[in-house]
Amino acid sequence: PAGQRLMIMVAGVLFNFLLALFIYSMVLFTWGDTFLPLKNVKAGMDYSETFHNVGFQDGDILLKADDTELERFGEDCFRRVLNAQTVTVLRGGVETVIPIPEDMAQRVMRDKKGFASYRFPMVVRELGKTESGESPAAVAGLQPGDSIVSINGIVTPSFYEVGEVLAQNKDKDVLVGFYRAGIPQTLTLHTDTAGKMGIYSVSPFDMYQTVTRKYGFFESFPAGVMLGVNTLKGYVSDMKYVFTKEGASSLGGFGTIGSLFPAEWDWHSFWMKTAFLSIILAFMNILPIPALDGGQLVILGIEGLMGRSLARGLKEKLGAVSMALLLLLAVYVTMNDIGRLGG
Repeated sequence: PAGQRLMIMVAGVLFNFLLALFIYSMVLFTWGDTFLPLKNVKAGMDYSETFHNVGFQDGDILLKADDTELERFGEDCFRRVLNAQTVTVLRGGVETVIPIPEDMAQRVMRDKKGFASYRFPMVVRELGKTESGESPAAVAGLQPGDSIVSINGIVTPSFYEVGEVLAQNKDKDVLVGFYRAGIPQTLTLHTDTAGKMGIYSVSPFDMYQTVTRKYGFFESFPAGVMLGVNTLKGYVSDMKYVFTKEGASSLGGFGTIGSLFPAEWDWHSFWMKTAFLSIILAFMNILPIPALDGGQLVILGIEGLMGRSLARGLKEKLGAVSMALLLLLAVYVTMNDIGRLGG
């Protein structure tokens, strides 16, 4: 019966979505929701070249996208900025409005420069070690708590600016300027072949005040549902870019999926990514493609309107064509992954 077939087709999609909601709820119950409010990042953000070109400056503190306050940095913030007409930032204590071009999303995908990152000074958290022994920083005399402010006389107020200068001085002696206990000092350090000093830096989450929202067992479920629904909405809204040249080139397969997970095992990240992939599966399976559940639902609807089943041969042809298209898509996204590895 059509009703039973409908339930079977919907069951997989529904289970994927419900599983994601359950995982999100349990993540919030176990770890809570810890984030760094944008207004607390006093040094602002470092922006990509693409955003510099439309008027953003390093150090700008994100405030609003149109009239919506930007609370935290992440995919939702990025999406709101891309789709806004104007973005308000705090620059030098003064609110500044930046117009956003209509094709901003296409520019970002074309340039592949990203959006922004937290701007924070490089402060030594601990000294690393290499296979041959102590790190260059340890050999030179840097200590935990040292705040690096210059390399070879070039002022480096942020973590990434230190990295940029060091990348140009691989396996070389560099003059490092730093503060120790408030006193400016310098020392000479020989970088390794990758242009690294061999230190672990303090993160922005250690430097700036974070906010943690805790959820009881029953409180976690509505919060998890809201998180899942908002994640689905964001993913669906991004689908419109797939049909652009820039969006198609950003598609990825198993290699891209693997890159979502951190290099070092982290249960929180693992479960968040697993829930996200479950939402993607639910949405992709409901698309009206004959080989997928969504396509079968469309066929079932047509059969219901006609009052009879479609010819078996027609169904087989539709399935074969859709499978061929899916296989071509799989080949395309795999080639994209290979291209990224080669780049």
